[in-house]
Amino acid sequence: MTDTIYPPKDFEYLSSEYESYLEMMESETDRVYEIAKTARSKGLDFKTEVEIPRAKDLASRTVRLLDTYLRPDQDSSPIQIEDRLRDLLDTIDRESASITIARESAKMMHELTGDLQKSMDTGLRVGLAVLTEAVLVAPLEGIGEVRILSNHGDGSSFLSIDFCGPIRAAGGTAQAMGVLIGDIIRRELGIDRYRPSEGEVERVKEEFGLYRGGLQYKPPPEEVDMIVRACPVMVNGEGTERIEVAGYREVPNIQGSRIRQGVLLVIAEGLCLKAPKIKKHTDRLGVEGWDFIDKLASKGKENQKAESEFDYRQLKPDERYMDDIIAGRPVFGEPSKPGAFRLRYGRSRTTGLAAAGLNPITMHALGGFLSVGTQMKIERPGKACAVTPTSGIDGPMVLLEDKSFVKIQTQEQWSQLKDRIAVIWDAGEILIGYGEFLENNKSLVPSGYNKDWWASELASKIDMPSKLERFLSIIDQDSSDFPRGLPFNGAVMRGGEQKRDRERRKREWNRKLKQLDLSWEQVKSISRDFGTAIPPPWNLWWSDLPVALIPAFAETVKHSTVTNENLLIPISRETVKIQGLNSHQEILLEKYGLERFALMSLGVEHRIEGNDLVVETCWEPIAEIFSKGENQQNEVDIIQISMDRIQQLDSAKLLVEEEEKRVGELETLKTQKRIRAETEARQRNLGVEETEAIGNAAASEILDPGPPNQSELNQALITLDDDLVENSLWVVRKISSFRWEDSIPTRIGARMGRPEKAQRREMKQFTHALYPIGNNGGPQRLLDEIGKGALSVDVSIRRCTVCGRDTHEIQCRHDHGDGAGPCNGRTEVRRRRDTERRLGEKRNIQFTNLLESARKKLNLNSLPKPIKATRQLESRLQTPEPLEKGILRALHDVSVNKDGTSRFDMIDVPVTHFRPSEIGTPWQKMVQLGYKLDMDGNKLVSDEQILEIFPQDIILSSNAESHLSRTCRFVDDELTKIYGMDKFYNYQSKGDLVGHLGIGLAPHTSGGVLCRIIGWSDASAGYAHPLFHAAKRRNCDGDEDCVMLLLEGLLNFSKDILPSNRGGQMDAPLVLTTRLLPSQIDKEALNVDCSWVYPPEFYAATLTQPHPSEVKHMLDIVENRIGGTGDVRGYGWTHDSAGLSSGPSNSQYKLLPSMEKKMDAQLSLASKLRAVSVERVAKQVIESHFLRDIRGNLVAFTRQKIRCTKCNASYRRIPLGGSCIAKVAKNDLYQRLGSVTDSDNRLFCGGNLTLTVSPGAVTKYIGVTNRVMDKYGIDLYTRQRVEWMQDSVDSLLNNDKVTVMTLSDFI
Repeated sequence: MTDTIYPPKDFEYLSSEYESYLEMMESETDRVYEIAKTARSKGLDFKTEVEIPRAKDLASRTVRLLDTYLRPDQDSSPIQIEDRLRDLLDTIDRESASITIARESAKMMHELTGDLQKSMDTGLRVGLAVLTEAVLVAPLEGIGEVRILSNHGDGSSFLSIDFCGPIRAAGGTAQAMGVLIGDIIRRELGIDRYRPSEGEVERVKEEFGLYRGGLQYKPPPEEVDMIVRACPVMVNGEGTERIEVAGYREVPNIQGSRIRQGVLLVIAEGLCLKAPKIKKHTDRLGVEGWDFIDKLASKGKENQKAESEFDYRQLKPDERYMDDIIAGRPVFGEPSKPGAFRLRYGRSRTTGLAAAGLNPITMHALGGFLSVGTQMKIERPGKACAVTPTSGIDGPMVLLEDKSFVKIQTQEQWSQLKDRIAVIWDAGEILIGYGEFLENNKSLVPSGYNKDWWASELASKIDMPSKLERFLSIIDQDSSDFPRGLPFNGAVMRGGEQKRDRERRKREWNRKLKQLDLSWEQVKSISRDFGTAIPPPWNLWWSDLPVALIPAFAETVKHSTVTNENLLIPISRETVKIQGLNSHQEILLEKYGLERFALMSLGVEHRIEGNDLVVETCWEPIAEIFSKGENQQNEVDIIQISMDRIQQLDSAKLLVEEEEKRVGELETLKTQKRIRAETEARQRNLGVEETEAIGNAAASEILDPGPPNQSELNQALITLDDDLVENSLWVVRKISSFRWEDSIPTRIGARMGRPEKAQRREMKQFTHALYPIGNNGGPQRLLDEIGKGALSVDVSIRRCTVCGRDTHEIQCRHDHGDGAGPCNGRTEVRRRRDTERRLGEKRNIQFTNLLESARKKLNLNSLPKPIKATRQLESRLQTPEPLEKGILRALHDVSVNKDGTSRFDMIDVPVTHFRPSEIGTPWQKMVQLGYKLDMDGNKLVSDEQILEIFPQDIILSSNAESHLSRTCRFVDDELTKIYGMDKFYNYQSKGDLVGHLGIGLAPHTSGGVLCRIIGWSDASAGYAHPLFHAAKRRNCDGDEDCVMLLLEGLLNFSKDILPSNRGGQMDAPLVLTTRLLPSQIDKEALNVDCSWVYPPEFYAATLTQPHPSEVKHMLDIVENRIGGTGDVRGYGWTHDSAGLSSGPSNSQYKLLPSMEKKMDAQLSLASKLRAVSVERVAKQVIESHFLRDIRGNLVAFTRQKIRCTKCNASYRRIPLGGSCIAKVAKNDLYQRLGSVTDSDNRLFCGGNLTLTVSPGAVTKYIGVTNRVMDKYGIDLYTRQRVEWMQDSVDSLLNNDKVTVMTLSDFI
């Protein structure tokens, strides 16, 4: 492990600075909680105390999240496990701690209650909570019920765990660990193991066969059979899918006949995929009965060993990200194809945690489809990334309409050239850190020899004063222009120097070296004297130039001239036919000609003047290598060497083709013999597995004698593999006396995923008030449209503790008639039934009186319009929130979420350093917030100094200003008009929100994270520290989260209003983490790079494609810093960012008004990109998007419901009367609208009925699909599929005439 590398700033100050920050956050949190506590104590809310408890670490978070389950009974105190868990987490790893605390919790609960079922339930949930950092909803919603059932054979008891859909959020490891923890607990409490019946085994196998949802892995039936029979705990679950099994419907110990998603998730993504991790724990603990895990863990290792006998250097393209191309979302590069993104290792201020950096010009050039926060699906190392702007890496190389070939690096260049681009030859570089490969468990891929590698290598070579003098003489500069001392890793002063000074010197030297603008002669001298390779821009893209082009290109360069320091290469007007090129290269050669194709392949900028190609820069390597340098004999050598290489490649291809033919013939013989044997087995009525075994045995009788000469074949394979990797670089290394490394060994394909997002959270039906009004108020449930009269709605009956009268609200509004006004007493639920079902009853409510009472209480002259309520409450109590809150939200146009809070959603992007000017907050304000020094330890006196962000500070999108400003005014009105307290926010401008606290919360979680607002960016994304995102159990691969104001959440959140259905506790702040501890959050954050410089040994190691763990000691990551202030402060970065809001402000996908225009823009960009085949994109969009969508909408049209246009009630079948029969209030408004009554004089809506799926939704893509097929020449098979689908649509939607047919019509 590498020594922890701290930044230039003094470490002691870092520690004191962070402690001051924590104290500031704690003090402000106390203040806000105290205000909320005072307001809640007035008895106007569901509870008289704040319902979001604070937690400082994982132990306290676990206890508060599982408070209900840790209580032996409802009125007793929870069992005390917090201190014990904290001790365990300090001494052992989290997985081991989860197992230990789960076992101990179950024993404690059993000693107190004697209830085996409750004890095992408690222990299992505690263990799962620790595994998921007590943030995810899995411990609450992922486990439905823990039951003690009886084995079918001997009647012995066993443990059954009902896993539910929300267990998916826990991830495969936690799912499988849940089963292991359950097994350990049942052993501890003396419960027998599970012995499945035949029906229980076959039921699971049938469910896997019928399941149509997405699984990362679908195990074969024999694997499922083995797992179910061998697992000592029954993996059970609730029926979740609409599909029902047919063969094994009524099976003991399994409830219902619907497919159980939780069972499939735990077996497939947990036990199967995470078997190696589970095996480590079963081996360490010596748990018996888990031998099946050993088989799963070793599965495929033999095949891997066989495949690894020959190590290919060429990277295998990964096509998976291309599977589901969506219309309007472009492909930026096909897998590993020339012209796709070039990999650059490193981390900028705004990358890491799955976010990748692009040059802002690249973001513009790729059709404007990429903005800050836009998701890209990428080829490697992970599945996706969020895009952020990064400077210091290459932008795109483009071919202009005047045939000039240029690199666009600056905004000024882009503004001048953007309308003249004909072809995007190269998409530019993508910045991805080492930590991304480590996190995704993917082997490193070769790094190009770029300025980073060169500077790091050169710095390591300048390890003596004499070498520094030699270097300075080569570049003809004075030492005063460089950092003092030497760049090597050692002391330069008597008595040594401090580590922080040495690291600052190394960083400054590295950046200075990367900024040098050297001549060709200087580069050669440095390479000769210090052993470095030729760096960019002189290190051309040799591996992109086919060897077959060298002889002809060398002949052309021989006739070139040098004029005014420019290289003039004559353009041949003859058509050149060259053997050895692939079909794509042949097309490009024919299109551009030999000279232009060669120069563009090498990445050399040029333009055309008359009959010459004019190369103004970086032409010297071409001239020297192709015989225009000092050695005039090179022209013979390079042509001869390249011809010899071509002949060598041809011989190797012939040898490999002969071997492939021999193997193919052998496989044909084996297949024929296998078929004969399997046919005979089937005729004997043998089973499937036995038939396959007989067939395989027969095939194995035909032996493979192997190739005639294995060594020659291996050498041929190596030769061809080397050519695929190096191309012309192989020849250059033979010719040149200098060291050359590949400049572009790795290309990464990508396509657009989700667009960036920054918008307020709205429920499916926009709502102001969580107040039920049934089918009244029209489709939008408007309180101001319900008219006079009583409404019948489902609410709980509550009794006032003061006057004893019944009501449905938290506070009694009854007027005693004595002139004293309403009672205002607090109410309690009248009948508490011991059931999980909702407690609501039908009750007639006079809303006119309620609204008038609320208006008077708020002291409003009139009620705002509209006030949008909800149809019904989904909570167990079914008690509405105070109506006054809904009216105030309507007054300020603030939306409400299901839990009573108001939220703003943003895509997550990381940031570790920023400038005050980038976030719109003056440096003076930043000083007040605790930012007294910049990242270099200098006093903060400017808006342009770079600061390191504190881990719980966030930078919001400017799009959030409107929502948050209204929320601030709503909260202030809430405090003054409802609670009778002083205003808190006093909002005037967005700068007033800087310094205020908020809650960050991710979907599928139940734990919020405390944060502080420090500024704004124009990006449609939310910037925050990687640790903050990881604390929410999110990364930055396109995930989105919400932020809410802390005081607003504390005032309005209540568990009593959460939906009572499965998943109702998701996305709710049941607990608030107030301090981030890197050791107790998602481990992905521990793999974030902290290095200022990557060492040269790392770059060299990537060429052999090692596993990231093999070079982990070379780099500084967060994991190396755990246990000190360095795990949250002092992060380094290798590349600067171009400004937090650089690049397009919004993706074109969001700006273009129609799908047709988006599709046109997508295909237009594809036609410009060298790395993309527009025909392939068009075909895949039709297959993976349009056809699926048309088919899905067609099915939805046939299964749709009918909707009322007046009250929005829906019906599966049309009512016989032809109009809406939903019951509504009997008031004057609906009488005026022409409502009808039944025989009992009950009022029905009587509204018109309409379809919920229109014909236009089915046909919307047919026209654009036909246009795309006609324009881009889609293959016949795809065209026929579209025509067949169109015929199906026409048959359903058009009025076909009934044709009377007779028997003769069919003869």
